[in-house]
Amino acid sequence: MTATAGAPRNAASELGWLLDDLTNRVGEVRKALVLSRDGLVMGASRGIGREEGDYLAALASGLNSLATASGQHFGANEVRQTIVEMDTGLFFVASAGNGSCLAVLSDAGANAGLVAYEMAMLVKRVRRQLSTTPRKPAEGLS
Repeated sequence: MTATAGAPRNAASELGWLLDDLTNRVGEVRKALVLSRDGLVMGASRGIGREEGDYLAALASGLNSLATASGQHFGANEVRQTIVEMDTGLFFVASAGNGSCLAVLSDAGANAGLVAYEMAMLVKRVRRQLSTTPRKPAEGLS
């Protein structure tokens, strides 16, 4: 996935390169993408097509929203990460800056601590570039 909706071409390419690096360095990581919290793909690792990217972004956005609402209900200041454990893999969603998330799909037998650590290091390196501003409603729409 090269250029993506919601991100300028050069930003999507830069994010794609960083996400490819993550999938190459951490062998258990199959796919990675960065999305805005409202579900728009900002960048994706190699091999993720538009349709799959949109699906993963919508899924990650929904999980992040549910986790955030749960955190607020239980008095948590911040939800840092959500992990879904499946028989075929682990799906991680982590906050990645103001208004964005990093989503990673790994093998079922992956070292969850290592994947989470590598995700945190990636976010730390590029947090400023991952920040998005909230969209404003169009005039005349409420």
